[in-house]
Amino acid sequence: MPCLECENGLWKFGESGKCQYSSKSECETANADYYAAETYNDYPQSATNNAKRAIKYKEENGSSCGTNVGWTRANQLANREKLSRSTIARMASFKRHQQHKDVPYEDGCGGIMWDCWGGTSGINWAIKKLEQIDKNNNMAEKKKYYGDEEHDYHFNFTTDMMEKLHSEGELEVRVEEDGREMLILFTFEGGRKEEEEEVIIDKNDDKMITSMLDEELDEYINKLTDSIKQL
Repeated sequence: MPCLECENGLWKFGESGKCQYSSKSECETANADYYAAETYNDYPQSATNNAKRAIKYKEENGSSCGTNVGWTRANQLANREKLSRSTIARMASFKRHQQHKDVPYEDGCGGIMWDCWGGTSGINWAIKKLEQIDKNNNMAEKKKYYGDEEHDYHFNFTTDMMEKLHSEGELEVRVEEDGREMLILFTFEGGRKEEEEEVIIDKNDDKMITSMLDEELDEYINKLTDSIKQL
C-alpha cells in the first residue's frame, strides 16, 4: 500500500488514508513499519529448481498455462528473491491444486503451474513458514493492523486465537493505529455452549477451524473496519 498524492497536494497512506502528509518522504517515514516488513528467501533449492524447470519449458516450447501472477512467482523463486508474508500465504494456499501436480507439462497446466509455485517442496515450505511467521508475530501482541493495495485493513487470526474464540466465546485484542489504541472484543455465539454436544477439533486442522468461523469472522472484520473508519 504505497503513499499516494491527494488532489490538494498533500499525501496519504493507501487509498483509504487521510491526506495529512506534506511530502511523499514524510508519508513513507511515518509508515516505515509497512515498508520494513520482513521478507524471507530460505525456501529449499528444489523449489527454485522446480520454478526454473517450468520457465525453461515455457521458453523452449511455449505455454498458455497460468496467469501473470503464477509466472511472476516462478521468476521470484528462480531468482531466489525474498518473499513477503502475503506472497508466502499465496504459495501455501496453492496446496489446493495438488491433485493436478502430476499432469505432464505437455498434457496440461497442472504440473507446470505446480512447479511455478515451487512444486511440492516449495509449497510445503510455505505452509510451515507461514505457521512459523504467525507464531512469532502473534497479532494479539503485535498490536498492529494494516492495509495493502487491495484491502483497507488486515487482521490476522492465528490458529490459537481462533481456537480461543471458538472455545471461550470471546477474544480481546488490543490494536494501535496512528498512535491511537483500541481494545476490541470479538465474540462468537457458538462458544461456551457446555450443554451441547462437544465438538472435537484437530489442532492441526486449520481448514476445519477456518470453515467453522468463516461467516462469523467476516462479520467481525466488517465491524472492525467500520469502527476504524469512525476514528
